Amino acid sequence: MNSRRVTLAILFALACVSCNKSPSPKPQSMSPASTSVASRDYSAPYLTDDKMQKFLQSMSEAQNPFEGMFAQAGKTPGSIPAEVAALDAFARKYGFQGYQDYMAVWGRIAVGEMSIMAEGMKKGLREMTEKSIQSAQEQLKNPSLSPEMRKVYEQQITSGQQSLQNMDKPQKNSLNDSDLALVRKYSPQIEEASRRYNKRPTQGQ
Repeated sequence: MNSRRVTLAILFALACVSCNKSPSPKPQSMSPASTSVASRDYSAPYLTDDKMQKFLQSMSEAQNPFEGMFAQAGKTPGSIPAEVAALDAFARKYGFQGYQDYMAVWGRIAVGEMSIMAEGMKKGLREMTEKSIQSAQEQLKNPSLSPEMRKVYEQQITSGQQSLQNMDKPQKNSLNDSDLALVRKYSPQIEEASRRYNKRPTQGQ
């Protein structure tokens, strides 16, 4: 998923809180106790295969109205009800309970893909650190190594080993394991759909 969609998804997730505090021009048939609250609790499972597949289907549209949700040009307080109605209609078209449901899915996909990306970066950093330690260990085998350089390589090994220990410390994911597993499962399809969407002709072209 490209960085632009990730940024929008994070903004959507944050916006859900304020959306719940503002009067809606058209009440959504959503259960506040189940959908609205659960959609903001990333520690609780929310995604399903059905929701992931519906989201992928929505990306086949030439224009997703959620893309322009935070665009400032041409926006006025009076235009907000119509925009919210358009978002809600788009979400319901693909089987979601409303725009909040759609945003909750999109936000979780974004957070999940950022977690997967972080895992990849961590793996690369581990490999670099291990190579750095091995290189320093090899240098220390040199009998003609000066005391100053020996100290440098010893510190390099100590620092690298400490970094590896920190990497091994358990870290809690921002997204629950169930949702993260679904994002991981559908990540290839999401990336492919994203590439197709970004290649589409934009309005006005």
